[in-house]
Amino acid sequence: MGRSSKYRSVDLRSKSSGVKANPLFRAIAYLVDAIIIRFVFQGIALLLGITGFISESLMDNINTYLRQGIAPLRGGGVVLEHFIFITSLQDLLIHISYSALFLTYFIALESGKFGGQTPGKKILGIKVVDKYRSKISFKKSALRNSTKYLLRVPLLNFVVGFIEAILLFFYSTRTGDMLADTEVISIPGKGIVDRINQ
Repeated sequence: MGRSSKYRSVDLRSKSSGVKANPLFRAIAYLVDAIIIRFVFQGIALLLGITGFISESLMDNINTYLRQGIAPLRGGGVVLEHFIFITSLQDLLIHISYSALFLTYFIALESGKFGGQTPGKKILGIKVVDKYRSKISFKKSALRNSTKYLLRVPLLNFVVGFIEAILLFFYSTRTGDMLADTEVISIPGKGIVDRINQ
């Protein structure tokens, strides 16, 4: 696709600066980040379990939480057997802890201090900017990523996920971008696919 395209094509022949990122790349970057978050959480839990800070039964519940639903996208929350996984205070605490890590990861890394890029976005050569194509503040990053929590709420996540997919693939945006007045743009030559194509 040429320089006038709304976002760069999958083969990345467009080298224009500041074009909207390909929705597929945004989705892949999110998946990469979700996998990283899952393994970081699992690593922390394992370390706490080895050192005796958490019980074996809690470790079992954490592992179950990470296996259920469509982990690593949400890290648990919904299972087919009884549909809603959060059935005890311990489940709720695991869910809150995982969600806190999930949100902190995106809010911190997408803020201006880290250049608007998570590891997933760095790999794909895309970054978060404001409407002036400048780095976003921590406050704006928090506002932008607040809607991502809805993807982790049992039952609601299916509805929100459908809306987000429509917005992303048809309008190259999502609810968080609309709320915080941000967008995700391509950085020509910086993504892994760009480097492969060189």
